[in-house]
Amino acid sequence: MIVRELVKKPTILDVAERAGVAVGTVSRFINGQKLRQGNRARIEQAIAELGYRANTLARAMKTERTDTIGFIVPLFDEFNASILTILVDELSARGYSLLTFNHAHKAEAMRDALESAASRRIDGIILSGNADIAETVQGLLDNDMPVVIFNNDIPGISTDKVLVNDRAATAEAIGRLIAFGHRSIGFVTGDLGVSTGENRLAGYMDALGAAGIEREERLIHRGNWSRLDGHSAVDAFLAQDNPPSAVFFSSYNMTIGGLECMRAQGKTPGEDLDLVSFDDPDVFSLTTPGITAIQQPTAAVARYLTELMLTRLDGSAPDTARNVLLDCDLKLRGSVGPHKNEKKS
Repeated sequence: MIVRELVKKPTILDVAERAGVAVGTVSRFINGQKLRQGNRARIEQAIAELGYRANTLARAMKTERTDTIGFIVPLFDEFNASILTILVDELSARGYSLLTFNHAHKAEAMRDALESAASRRIDGIILSGNADIAETVQGLLDNDMPVVIFNNDIPGISTDKVLVNDRAATAEAIGRLIAFGHRSIGFVTGDLGVSTGENRLAGYMDALGAAGIEREERLIHRGNWSRLDGHSAVDAFLAQDNPPSAVFFSSYNMTIGGLECMRAQGKTPGEDLDLVSFDDPDVFSLTTPGITAIQQPTAAVARYLTELMLTRLDGSAPDTARNVLLDCDLKLRGSVGPHKNEKKS
């Protein structure tokens, strides 16, 4: 009687474990996508040591592609929801689906979302960045997970990015207020721990400096994107002995809070206090007066996100990271006009 020893065939998990990389990295190797040279060498060595034939492994790996991309943002506000809507259309037409996560700006929730996305063996991640998750994102990139960052940058991370020029857009809006004769301009910041908050404040400072106007701390209200921040900012500004003649809000949500405060105090935008919003929901063009706002190029952002991700997945992207910086449009409406002293002259 001849007894043959049953030998278990190596699996993709064995290849990944032997190479010291993620399963998805082996998948990208088999599908001919670009990898870091070190990872490629380790996978090739593991395949040789385990005795895989390339065509056998390729057949096994065909089922590892999920055709799913993770979309990770702090919340599904007007901007992120618009991006998501376009991404769904663009990616579904190419056979991909989106798996969405939100983290409410909490560092632990951000890391959990990234780890959850990676554990589901998705093919790539599109996310609104945050410096708190830089190490986690770098770990994904080191394992050859394609990551494209938008909205909030993560400084020091070399990967594809699609950002808007918040700083220049804000400087243009503040410059327009100054051209209308406003010299005392309130500014409501977003979260200064993320690039959008920092850049918009920097744009405000750029415009003041260009006009020779000194920064006044009383005119800067530190917020965190919420409607309540906008309400409390306007309440504080109007209570001052010498209130500002105009206010810039770093998000539309804070602008809405500011409008609520003005209504409660019987004040009219464009008459008692001029207003500018960063971000331009449809309702701002329908109110009376209309609200002057910075409009982000959401359709272009979504299209670039789609292009950068898909070229990473099909291996046609260059080895170097690609950075796209898009301009915004200032929509002038009735909430902004000549300062009352200018109107009298």
